[in-house]
Amino acid sequence: MFALGISVTRALRRVVLSSSKLKMTLQNGSDTSARSTADQNNNLRWDLTPEEIRHQTQRLIQRIKQAYDSVGSVDIGKVCFENTLQVIADAKADYAASRHVLDFPQYVSPCKEVRLASTEADKRLSDFDVEVSMRVDVFQRLTALQEKQSGDLLPESERFLRRLIKLGKRNGLHLSKDIQEEIKSISKQISELSIDFNQNLNEENTMLLFSQQELVGLAESYVNGLEETEDGRYKVTLAYPHYFPLMKRCHVPETRRKMEMAFHSRCKDVNTAILEQLIELRARLAKLLGFSSHANYVLEMTMAKNSENVAQFLDELYKRLRPVGEQERHYLLSLKRADCERRGLEFDGQLHAWDMPYYMNQVEQVKFAVDKDKLLEYFPLEVVTEGLLNIYQDLLGLRFQQMEDAHVWHDSVKLYSVLDSVTGEEIGQFYLDLHPRRMSRHYKDGSPIPDDLLDKLIASRVANTGLMNLRQIVLSKADQTLHTKDRADTAAEFAKHSKDILGIPATPGTNMTASFSHLAGGYDGQYYSYLWSEVYSMDIFFSRFKKEGILNPKVGREYRRVLLEAGGSVDGVDMLKTFLGREPCQDAFFQCKGLTQTFTEQNSQ
Repeated sequence: MFALGISVTRALRRVVLSSSKLKMTLQNGSDTSARSTADQNNNLRWDLTPEEIRHQTQRLIQRIKQAYDSVGSVDIGKVCFENTLQVIADAKADYAASRHVLDFPQYVSPCKEVRLASTEADKRLSDFDVEVSMRVDVFQRLTALQEKQSGDLLPESERFLRRLIKLGKRNGLHLSKDIQEEIKSISKQISELSIDFNQNLNEENTMLLFSQQELVGLAESYVNGLEETEDGRYKVTLAYPHYFPLMKRCHVPETRRKMEMAFHSRCKDVNTAILEQLIELRARLAKLLGFSSHANYVLEMTMAKNSENVAQFLDELYKRLRPVGEQERHYLLSLKRADCERRGLEFDGQLHAWDMPYYMNQVEQVKFAVDKDKLLEYFPLEVVTEGLLNIYQDLLGLRFQQMEDAHVWHDSVKLYSVLDSVTGEEIGQFYLDLHPRRMSRHYKDGSPIPDDLLDKLIASRVANTGLMNLRQIVLSKADQTLHTKDRADTAAEFAKHSKDILGIPATPGTNMTASFSHLAGGYDGQYYSYLWSEVYSMDIFFSRFKKEGILNPKVGREYRRVLLEAGGSVDGVDMLKTFLGREPCQDAFFQCKGLTQTFTEQNSQ
């Protein structure tokens, strides 16, 4: 059931959340609200023209600047909650809701002019973010408010004030004017380079040509969906729907090699230069602010706190996963040997990067007898959606209502209103943009998934556990290494970690980090958090939901109250302790991955 739930969840490609009321508990017990989407006051539009994007960007900047100007002009001796913290809270809520329609189209619009206008808006707003973050006059009013009124504020407001002051110091507002100007200049360079990095990936359109013989092993539906050239070859792009099915199923090693080489060479020259410049700028900024590295700078505000704790976390995972990964790697090599003999191919005795998806897919078929094609028949999209939403409604005490005639960025996108199932109060709204995977009920006759197929699916959740998680450690370690240095050879660093940890060499001439969008998209120094969050989510699941009932509404409502509703008003570790009733631990993660025996044996040695 748990593995099935994971499969259901992964049917979602993107859920864009938009709260209808961004609330902050105020000193006088009232609340500040910013309306966002799709009721009578809906102001989120997804069909803006390039000119409208430019105009609304300018208006937003002027509106938020005016709010900060009002705070910055308050007489220091007359600062109070209403003329400082209240104004900033309102401005932040307004800005967060309004910015989405301006910088989001660069990722989804079919019109290149709109994408370019959205990217330019992103750059202007990112520059504006830096300007706002460097407002010394606002910082002075906030510190004056803290000295004057901190003890009179409610906890959430006091935490918000402390955070704003902390962020001000992290931007160097307590340092000299010269250093502040240098910080501002570097921050703007970092913002612009990051946007350029991701724009290069968004506009990347490499295409490879293959004959039908070079695509042996792929489903007829896959090949029929490809554009055909006049000479009978097929156009294959590096987009995920083309790349991953080919890498998992194409029997021709040379085809997979060409695809993997191209995939990990996307934007290689231009983005390698950008990334290595970003690494130098981030390191210089961290040093100006008194940190030993960029990693330590970004981690100060997280549960991990510093790079030493992240290294310890990753090293412990690696220690436990390494023997499993070695066993799996040997098994993949045996599959490759047998496959080469069966197809009359030369066996070179090695696993290459282009071998991994193909033979890992075979593990599920050979070792767990999971027929993916047969399985998909039981997962039609509408059933996936219905089942997933029903689980969340029942578990969290919510009711979802689809909004009719909602303004969305594509006809297939849906907008839902989220209501409390008891009070009927609207809590927020969310957009649902689904990738067409499938869920549980046969798409033709509606029959339930057979028990034997379900058992195989659940058992297969541990397939390739070691290698898949070691891959995450490679990416996390590479990210940490790059951001604990003043400069780096990004291709060499990734290749080293791939060989040392995963045991698989990076393909010569490639640079995976040039298309590693997380490194320029806000996850720099923080990619480890994917594993970190999975460890603690498994602790939550096994300790509360599995123990007290997977769909127990009492536990679900407590989860909603303690973790979801608290949001940023409470430290993450404190939320976990409250919900778990103890300190969080890693054991459930290994239990979920089927590694209980492995780490029990290791601990007994």
